[in-house]
Amino acid sequence: MLDAPPDRIVTDRLVIRRESADDATAIADAIDRNLVRLLPWMGWATEEAARPSAQLARLTEAAEQWDAREMFDYGIFDLDDGSFLGKIGMHRRIGPHGVELGYWLDAQAEGRGVISEAVAALIREALQMDGITEVEIHCDAANLRSQAVPRRLGFVLDRIEHRPIAAAAETGEHMVWVYQPDRR
Repeated sequence: MLDAPPDRIVTDRLVIRRESADDATAIADAIDRNLVRLLPWMGWATEEAARPSAQLARLTEAAEQWDAREMFDYGIFDLDDGSFLGKIGMHRRIGPHGVELGYWLDAQAEGRGVISEAVAALIREALQMDGITEVEIHCDAANLRSQAVPRRLGFVLDRIEHRPIAAAAETGEHMVWVYQPDRR
């Protein structure tokens, strides 16, 4: 068993890997291109976040969180051409036996199964980690695209929590989807 997932995961079409400082501009550019799409759902989606300097600072913080085994943040890249497609992260904030996955995609990558492929890969890796027995995806009840992913991959809707609204399109009805191999 492992205390952290691998730095790099390769699937049929994707390279899911720890980001480096060299990725800051591509990430910032993708945030800038997708700001209108991300802002309703992601409170962090701001003009500031769309600057390479902000992404460099975030990458430094992400490396510290990785080393502390608190969060494992990845970029999603096309296997063939290396282009940046989006982000996915594994967060150790739901208790000692679980991880929460969060993700977003560049609009150009939507509708091709990229997030489903990346989430499936991270599920496999998470369940290889010491003590991890469940994986969760959290999303607002109004975010139909985000909730389609756990539905597609066999997650079970465990509960709906009432939370403060953190982004413009949120309802405050927070869905918690759970993947446990023995609950499927």
